[in-house]
Amino acid sequence: MNFIQKPKRKLHHYVIPSAHNDHKPHLVRHKALHFYSALILGVKIFALCFLFATAPSLAKFSTVTSARIIELANKERAAIGASVLMRNPLLDESAMMKAKDMVANNYFSHDSPQGVNPWEWFKLVGYNYTYAGENLAMNFSEAEEAVAAWMASPTHRENMLNKNYDEIGVAVVVGEIDGRQTTVVVQHFGKTFVSRGLLRFQAGLSEEVPAIAGATLIGSGDEIEVTFKDSRYNSKIAKIIFYTERALWIIAIFVLINLLLTVFIRIKIQHKPIILHLLFVLLLALIMIALKLHFLESVAGETVRIL
Repeated sequence: MNFIQKPKRKLHHYVIPSAHNDHKPHLVRHKALHFYSALILGVKIFALCFLFATAPSLAKFSTVTSARIIELANKERAAIGASVLMRNPLLDESAMMKAKDMVANNYFSHDSPQGVNPWEWFKLVGYNYTYAGENLAMNFSEAEEAVAAWMASPTHRENMLNKNYDEIGVAVVVGEIDGRQTTVVVQHFGKTFVSRGLLRFQAGLSEEVPAIAGATLIGSGDEIEVTFKDSRYNSKIAKIIFYTERALWIIAIFVLINLLLTVFIRIKIQHKPIILHLLFVLLLALIMIALKLHFLESVAGETVRIL
């Protein structure tokens, strides 16, 4: 009996308002509430420090991610014996033009709302080609997520591993599409012009337009959403953001439960300073959840979309 009564008394002492704790449970006293506030701020600051150390600016994120995407693409190609893709500044430029156009004109598609086809971007930068291809992705927080999404799609995988290509360009931008902050990557593949006789033509198009391999040629061209069961755990950045938000929600729910217990168990005996302090801590947790101080906080954990 004592074995049962002892934990019960402890529960009342720490959680339930009663005469034994002056109707101020120890878990909601000011010292404990100061600790919760510090914990909330500490969790948020830790996540932000990690994010700003990893991606201190949009420019740094774009540079590092695009280089990593090329590295990962070549790693996948090496696994099947395909040649290494050399980075071409013209393809980087065409990919960047396409990426900026998607953000500026609010679309995620191979064809722009104005009817600009993928190969037009190659022409605009003066890249003469016999083969060309394009992969698109959005809502990723690390290069690994985008490449994994492409590799999970047969057409995009075929595009990235196509042995006809020998050059690549990649652009990564951050902006708003459909009113939501997102990351966009454009992958342009190509093989420079050799002779007119080697051009491949897509049926129904004029002679000057070579076929676009992979996702722009095979299938319906519909957008694909790639959802990994453990997608958040494949990305270090997404993992940090996911667990930070989860920790803040746990603290917020814990504080809310204690607030309700404090107010309603002894409704005639209220300690307004403690109630106000509880409300402050709860509000602080909710603000930290809603506050997106780093651009990747709005993206991590979203379903990666590819086209």
